[in-house]
Amino acid sequence: MDDEAATQGAGWVQALPLEKLRQSGSLAARLNGRQVALFLHEGAVLACNNRCPHEGYPLCEGSLDAGGVLTCQWHNWKFDLHNGANLYGGDALRTYPARVVEGQVWVDMSEPAPHVLAARAQTQLDDAMLENDAPRIARELARLERAGASPQAAVLHALQRSHEQLRYGMTHAYAAADAWLRLRELLADKAQRLACATEALAHIAFDTLREPRFPYAVQQHPWQAAAFLAALEAQDEEGAMARLNGAFGQGLGFAALEPTLAEAALAHYSDFGHSLIYLGHIRSLVANLGPEASPPLLHSWVRSLIHATREDLLPDFKAYGPALAQWPRNQGAARLQDAPSPANFESLPIRQTLSAAAEAAATHTPQALWNALLRAGAHHLLRFDEHHALRTDNPATEQVGWLDFSHALTFGHAVRITCERWPALWPQGLLQMALFVGRNTPYLESGTTTESALAAWLVEDPKSFDAQAPSQIIDHGLGLPIFAVHRLKTWLAVRDILALGAPPSTADSLRAAVRRLLWARFKERHALRAATQALRFVERE
Repeated sequence: MDDEAATQGAGWVQALPLEKLRQSGSLAARLNGRQVALFLHEGAVLACNNRCPHEGYPLCEGSLDAGGVLTCQWHNWKFDLHNGANLYGGDALRTYPARVVEGQVWVDMSEPAPHVLAARAQTQLDDAMLENDAPRIARELARLERAGASPQAAVLHALQRSHEQLRYGMTHAYAAADAWLRLRELLADKAQRLACATEALAHIAFDTLREPRFPYAVQQHPWQAAAFLAALEAQDEEGAMARLNGAFGQGLGFAALEPTLAEAALAHYSDFGHSLIYLGHIRSLVANLGPEASPPLLHSWVRSLIHATREDLLPDFKAYGPALAQWPRNQGAARLQDAPSPANFESLPIRQTLSAAAEAAATHTPQALWNALLRAGAHHLLRFDEHHALRTDNPATEQVGWLDFSHALTFGHAVRITCERWPALWPQGLLQMALFVGRNTPYLESGTTTESALAAWLVEDPKSFDAQAPSQIIDHGLGLPIFAVHRLKTWLAVRDILALGAPPSTADSLRAAVRRLLWARFKERHALRAATQALRFVERE
């Protein structure tokens, strides 16, 4: 086929006379609504998108060397115009076939097939995540969506690629992926939806940046719940993974395994409540992404359980075991429906908080006690003395911040969802909620009462507050992803609790707590604190 015949295809567009391009060497032309940069190089015409894929600088103002490499003058990015490859290491440049026919420059503006565009964007997204380049992650996600692929597919791909890079198992990044995807589905604004998807992938990139791979065991043993739980208790990762792999080999999905997983999550006051909180996010991700998400999520979750701190074995929490053993077992007896007052738990040390919870369990339903403990946690967040989060002279054992208090709410949410499905776990869930309340009591503002704190942070217009909160959560301005996602996770947990039905007093307490958290000052680095603690430690060696 000669050049003239080739330009008769639907995508070919006449751009400009060759002589005009020869006079200047480079020009921009608007073709099919797009800005295209044209260059004359060694007698041939090279064409590309006129906007640098980095930040949009006009590439017709760039410089082309003898090898056909175009340099964008704004940030020195370099592109091979023969194929669009980025020699700087960032986004590839869109190039277009060009021909000269009878003195006229023609450019093929036809679009590649959507699956080709999607595959290209996914490959570039992988590269962006390897560099933890959040702006580029956003651009590649936008290209993926424009090609018809979903952010959910990109997140699943990221889970499958990254889960072996988690040395100690599941981190906040996977829980954050669920939370950001959930928020995305509540929004209509395109930029906000893209920001949510970007936050999800950028957090995974942050937590796995430059990490090597730590493969999981591949052996399979027949699934036996008791053997799986025993392996976890023995901190035997290989044995626990073999049972989990056996479950997958037998075709067991997340739903079939969840009762045993929930029991494992509450077997200890485990890792600041993360084990149970993460399990809820896994459930949501599997429902959203499909069963293919189960292996990477559960492999990483089981590993995190193996390495989790079993806080009930620490001296401060050793009263938990005896309290659980003495928990009232008269589940069939009539109980009071009215919730005990949260004030019964708000000012007590850990041991007394556990005793008060056990005493209330003898006369109240689990749901009523749960409501009181949840409100107590919310009131503690309202009364948190921010000085403890900002101080520089505290020992390592007293590094208390906003997340210590927000976790009381997210863990409480996980307890309700889990224990209403498996009521036998109520004692563990409620006592561990009581531990959160007791551990936070020493860090309250002494001059602030619950009543005054509620009055200061009360949400007068819940509908307006709920409508405005997502924008504040998304445009957080925080550098470390862990703080932004804790705001989001707490807001979502409270939103879910209120959707299940809550008394007005509980709703007021929870919304006020979230409002304070959204306005909290997060100190992202503690340089002076770290130096002070290092000096103390070394002096005592």
